[in-house]
Amino acid sequence: MPPVLQKTKHQPAPRAAQGGFTLVEIVVGIVTLGIALVTLSVLVFPQAQRSAEPILQARAAALGQALLDEIISKGFDQNSDFTGGMLRCGETGADPCTLPAALGPDGETRDRFNDVDDYHLLEVNFPTLEDALGNDLAARYTNFDFAVAVCYSNNLGDCDTVVTPFKRIEITVTTPLGQSFVFSAIRGNY
Repeated sequence: MPPVLQKTKHQPAPRAAQGGFTLVEIVVGIVTLGIALVTLSVLVFPQAQRSAEPILQARAAALGQALLDEIISKGFDQNSDFTGGMLRCGETGADPCTLPAALGPDGETRDRFNDVDDYHLLEVNFPTLEDALGNDLAARYTNFDFAVAVCYSNNLGDCDTVVTPFKRIEITVTTPLGQSFVFSAIRGNY
């Protein structure tokens, strides 16, 4: 016998769950995102600038040392014997050393500097430097500044107002972040 069909009541299909966020969930998400952005901007982003400091400090040290080496390799004074003679400026039978008030270049440009005090009051911003091979180093030192001061020095290394057998060379290198580093050396008339 064929199956008997029974009549059933028609029941509506169950509703599908609705997608989306409630207003409370959206507000909580925005607050959480705001806290995360504040944390990043206060704690993490400043570290990016500080991470460049050691690199700039190393470059400042290299620049300061290179300039100090360049200056120290020059003669003690304009009146020094550059041919390797036995007499030095200020000694009996030799020309007097340059007076403290006259320190500075003797009318020549930096590529012609021949004695230590020619560098006195030299200031260079965004330097164009060449290494021993003639390569331009300005790209490595963009926004670096340096200033040189030369003076006669007493036994304590302080500047003196009279001619002495020593000159103090002081180089101040400033990084793009405004940090200044001072390099100094004493050059003797020996």
